[in-house]
Amino acid sequence: MTEQQHDESKLERVVRKIKRCLALSKSSNENEAATAMRQAQALMREYRLTEIDVRLSDVGEVESESSRPKRRPTWDQHLGSIVAEAFGVRPFSRRQWCKATRRIIERGLYVGVSPAPQIAMYAYEALLTKLKAARREYVARVRSGKQRSDYSPETAGDHFALAWVSAVYDKIHELVPRGEEDLAIGLHSTGRDLMAVEAQDQALIEQFLSGREIGKARKSREVELDLNAQIAGLLAGQCVELNPGMAHSGQMAAQISHSR
Repeated sequence: MTEQQHDESKLERVVRKIKRCLALSKSSNENEAATAMRQAQALMREYRLTEIDVRLSDVGEVESESSRPKRRPTWDQHLGSIVAEAFGVRPFSRRQWCKATRRIIERGLYVGVSPAPQIAMYAYEALLTKLKAARREYVARVRSGKQRSDYSPETAGDHFALAWVSAVYDKIHELVPRGEEDLAIGLHSTGRDLMAVEAQDQALIEQFLSGREIGKARKSREVELDLNAQIAGLLAGQCVELNPGMAHSGQMAAQISHSR
C-alpha cells in the first residue's frame, strides 16, 4: 500500500467514525448526544473536515455491467434517464477501451448519494434485460413477416423499444419507496422536509461533479416513427409489472416480473 493509499484509507476510517458520532448525536439521551457531537466536532477540527466533506463521502458512482460497442442506442439512454429521474441520481454514459474485446465500449453510469445509485442501477439493468428480450422478439416477428413494418426489422425494433420505455415511465416512479415516508413527513411538514433532502442531495451531486469534464449530450434527430412498432411497444410496456420490495440489508431490491 502506497503512502497516499494509506492516507486515504485512514481518512475513510475517520469519516466513518464522524458519521457514527453524528448519528449518536441525535440520541434521546442528552449526555450521549452531547458527547457524540463533541467527538465529531473534535475529529473534524483535527482533520480539517467540514460537514459537507463528510456528506460528500456518501456520493459516488456506479457503472453498469452491461456494455455496448461504440454508443448506447437512444432507447437504452432513455431508459437510463427515466430510472435516474425516479431515484434522484444523475445518468451518464462512459466510453472506454475494452482490453478483452479490443474495441471501444460504452456503459451506463449513475452518480448520486448512496444507496440511490446502486438501487437505480439494479432497476435499470433488470428493466434493460426485459426490454432487450421484448425488442428481440419483436424484431424476429418483423423479420419473419408476422409483424408488418415499412422499416427494416432493426429500425422497427428501435421504434418499438422507444415506445416500450414511454409505457413504463410512470411504473418506474412507483419503484421509489415513498408511500410510508410521505405519510410520516406529511404529519409534520407537508412534504417540505423531503423536498429539502432531495435538494441537498442534488447540491452534493453537483459538488461531486464539479471540476470533472463532462461531455455534452448529443441531440437526437427527429424521425418519423413506425406506428405499428409504437403500438406494439406501448402494449408490451404496459404488461410490465414493477413491484418494489425491501431487502434485508435495508436497500430496496426491485422485483420485476412480466405478466403474460
